[in-house]
Amino acid sequence: MIKLDIGPEQNHPRPSSKKSEHVVDLKTLDGVKKSQAHSKVTLNMKEEIRIKTLTPDKIQIVGRNYSRRRGLGRIPMLVAALAMILMLNVGQLVFLGRQQGEEALALASEGFMTLQGAGQSMTSGDGSEDILLFTQAQELFDQAKQEGAFLLNAPTPWLDEPSEVTSLRNILDAGSLMSDLGVNMSEAKTALSTLPAEGSLTQYLRTISEANLEPAAEEISQINTLLSTVDLSGTGYEEKFAKYQDKLTALGDMLNLWATAKEPLLTALGDAHPQTYLVLLENNDEMRLGGGFIGSFVLVTLNDGRLTQMDFHDVYDYDGQYREALEVPVHELRGLTTIWRMRDSNTSPDFKTSAQQAAWFLEEEGGPGVDGVIGVNMSSAQAFLEMTGPLTLGSLNKALSAEDLPSVLATLVEAKTYGASNPKAVLGELITAFTAKAKDPLLATQLFSSAWSETQNKSISFYHKDPSVQALVESMGMSGEVPDLNTLTSEDEDPVDYFMPLFTDIGGNKTGRYVKTALAHNTQILEDGSLVVTVEMTRFHSFTNETEAALKDTLRGYGFTAWNDALLYTLGKAENKAGIRMYVPEGAQLLDTQGLYKDEVQFFYDPLEDHSYFYFDQSLEPGEAQTVSLQWALPWKFQGEFQEYNFEWIKQPGLKNLTITKTVTAPSDILLSGTPEATQTEEGADYTYSEDSMSGDLEVTLLYR
Repeated sequence: MIKLDIGPEQNHPRPSSKKSEHVVDLKTLDGVKKSQAHSKVTLNMKEEIRIKTLTPDKIQIVGRNYSRRRGLGRIPMLVAALAMILMLNVGQLVFLGRQQGEEALALASEGFMTLQGAGQSMTSGDGSEDILLFTQAQELFDQAKQEGAFLLNAPTPWLDEPSEVTSLRNILDAGSLMSDLGVNMSEAKTALSTLPAEGSLTQYLRTISEANLEPAAEEISQINTLLSTVDLSGTGYEEKFAKYQDKLTALGDMLNLWATAKEPLLTALGDAHPQTYLVLLENNDEMRLGGGFIGSFVLVTLNDGRLTQMDFHDVYDYDGQYREALEVPVHELRGLTTIWRMRDSNTSPDFKTSAQQAAWFLEEEGGPGVDGVIGVNMSSAQAFLEMTGPLTLGSLNKALSAEDLPSVLATLVEAKTYGASNPKAVLGELITAFTAKAKDPLLATQLFSSAWSETQNKSISFYHKDPSVQALVESMGMSGEVPDLNTLTSEDEDPVDYFMPLFTDIGGNKTGRYVKTALAHNTQILEDGSLVVTVEMTRFHSFTNETEAALKDTLRGYGFTAWNDALLYTLGKAENKAGIRMYVPEGAQLLDTQGLYKDEVQFFYDPLEDHSYFYFDQSLEPGEAQTVSLQWALPWKFQGEFQEYNFEWIKQPGLKNLTITKTVTAPSDILLSGTPEATQTEEGADYTYSEDSMSGDLEVTLLYR
């Protein structure tokens, strides 16, 4: 039953000679209208009289609601209003800002457009307008709520609020919160771009966090809750809205990450105690197991977030003072040196292990104890110079560019241009010039972004002695760690097929810069479930007469012309000798080789990783290419239907000029899905993934039936 209250009779004064304004005179209606009136309300006169007796001051019509008119049909006026909203296309109005339809939606639209402008202002660095724009957006959303009050503030006890109205309400509420969020983010950006010249930066960051970043994280959470119930089905903007939500979620994740990272980060910046870091400058034109050869290092001290000390050192200054005869722990380097020193401390692909060894050597050789170690490869220094632009050094005829950095530094250092006692003075100049330019806040932000990319590329790695800081570093993928290989093939879970190739340049030169490597890893799943892996490797030494001419021309521009054969051989015009390790699942059996004799492949044990590996040497003359392949059987079988094949390719820190291809074939099974998506189709293969320049570790998961 429903009751329609049409108001007190006495509130409508009229001459007694007239009929009540609430009386429907059926006599005045034509036949069709009369029939419609009867059909819409069926009167129960006894009930009508009873209610009239109980409430003499009101006239009420009591009728039975037909089943076909339950739900929205009970409130025709609301149906009409909702139809109008749908006609105006809520998603289009709010997210595209078309000035049409209801004023409330138009104002909401304008508010979102203003937010968009404010966001663009923030990201472009024009901090003068974004606060004003966010404030204007807040005012627009407040006006939109007032204009839409007729709809938004009229709840009914008869049915739940229609989803369209709820969506509009939540969009407006989210927009208002976004304005607050924008103000907080803008204020944080302004504060971070105008760091105080004096005082504690860590305390300054803590204040910004508590005043802006942490409230922003809470606002993002509320916004996501509101938008989770917004339904734009049928508007044509579902996909746009989903992307919009994804961006909000990503921003929320970043702010939550900051909340988690705040204390460890402030610790690393020297909030409570000064922090000293050993920064290893690794030249990945001459590879070692854990990155490039360590020729120099910098000692950096941070206190309250400020750089208070920075000292550049040639690694031989310390190594030359150490008299202990430590045996070189890796067989590849024993042809280069008979004693182990800090310059060769990166003997593990796991950066934590190599970093701890480097820190130990520094103290043993008379240096200070350090709180953390940072490994920076030459390729990362190039990436930084691409951000800063060419740097002017007093000793060079022109500004040093990112493209010329490796050849110029290597030539000037190896030629001892600055004297035998200080051959790496140019490096000190470079670090000083870079540090001075990096003080610009906007550039510092860009450099931080570049550094983040380089950590994911395993060209920069971090280690810290504080467990909370190290846990943060590891969680962010910045630790350069190698997974425990033995757990990857644990019987408790589906075993993982993995591959970790490691290269060590053992010729005592910088020829590694010119060697380009292509690796193809194919796993074949046979009918009986056996798995056979074939790895094909092609390495090409690209140094030619044209390379030599270009090198000389480049250095001539910087004022260097003192060439000799020994210098050219050191820089690249020489045979490249490399020791190559291949870490594969423990228990794998070598079946066949191509391009080298099977007995040339040796089997070694690595005590640091507690793992065995295949090993062989390869030598390349300038202009020469060689292709070799190894085939082995994995120690487990593919079990049958709906089983995953999992694979992990672990990249060597600092390794560059590497092209990879991963293929899988299973003639008796059907591939259902693959992650990441295949990059190409290759005849005879179920799955093919390739990268022209390997950007980090690769994980592949395939589901077969």
